[in-house]
Amino acid sequence: ANNCTTAVNFTITQPTALVATAASQTNVSCNGGSNGAASINTPTGGAGGYTYNWTPGNPTGDGTTSITGLTPGTWTCTVTDANNCTTAVNFTITQPTALVATAASQTNISCNGGSNGAASINTPTGGAGGYTYNWTPGNPTGDGTTSVTGLTPGTWTCTVTDANNCTTVVNFTITQPTALVATAASQTNVSCNGGSNGAASINTPTGGAGGYTYNWTPGNPTGDGTTSVTGLTPGTWTCTVTDANNCTTAVNFTIT
Repeated sequence: ANNCTTAVNFTITQPTALVATAASQTNVSCNGGSNGAASINTPTGGAGGYTYNWTPGNPTGDGTTSITGLTPGTWTCTVTDANNCTTAVNFTITQPTALVATAASQTNISCNGGSNGAASINTPTGGAGGYTYNWTPGNPTGDGTTSVTGLTPGTWTCTVTDANNCTTVVNFTITQPTALVATAASQTNVSCNGGSNGAASINTPTGGAGGYTYNWTPGNPTGDGTTSVTGLTPGTWTCTVTDANNCTTAVNFTIT
């Protein structure tokens, strides 16, 4: 009633700001991989007693400041202090584009048992660049480049490796024709000493690339260019058979 007063003061405080910052980030090295990593610095401020929750998923190291085994995408570390205050740090983990290599050309072996096969790939794309090339098996001519020669029959593989040690492979199956085979069919020896009525013939060849031609030597006997010749004198006569790939085989006759 006398208008007398008294006062009580309160000073409301707050913790310092809870702060968390990115420390490091490692992106995925190969397309489709899961070797990304991220870490944060030790938080400051807040009420202490920090806990860490990394999302999405449960990466290796979840619950700490550093995680590994990350796939591409956005990863978030939520830091919570003892007062249940939170702050978040986001990481965008990236990956290179896919490393791609494709076949450019293939040359199969022309003659059975040969080694003149060849193969090449197109210049690779994607990955981290800095491409190297390893052809297997063996060490064909041109190994270390996109094109090799001197290949024998079988499967040849070009392994392309980029600067991040990511790899892709291109396979080639080098083939060869079946063996070119020619055999003697008949032989007629000279009937009289000093005569020239010998004859010889071969069976129709098999294998190779077809398109057979025939060359009888020496000389030019009657029927040269075919499988059968006449008018032969005594001595050795040879029929050389050549196919469409220029592969050859020979049949010898000794006319007596």
